[in-house]
Amino acid sequence: MGEFDEHYRQVVAEAKAEGRHAVDELHLLETKYGLGGSDVARRHELGMTQKQLAAASGVRQGEISRIEGGSANPTVRTLSALATALGLELRPVIK
Repeated sequence: MGEFDEHYRQVVAEAKAEGRHAVDELHLLETKYGLGGSDVARRHELGMTQKQLAAASGVRQGEISRIEGGSANPTVRTLSALATALGLELRPVIK
């Protein structure tokens, strides 16, 4: 098991120990960062630059950069605009 995997296992265990609210918050974070990663992968797959994605989605290039870098807190509307421009579909995560 790698260092990240071990750390993540500990985070999950701590969330479970804290209760349902902490587990729900962890799932929201997983969804947020998973979507950002999916957007980056799809953008690269399509051969798009951030500037091209900005033009196609109506989301500023700087915001796309922050989302892809994990330092933004995008709204569902922003994520939806990016997903649409990339031909992706937002679906709720149910666990």
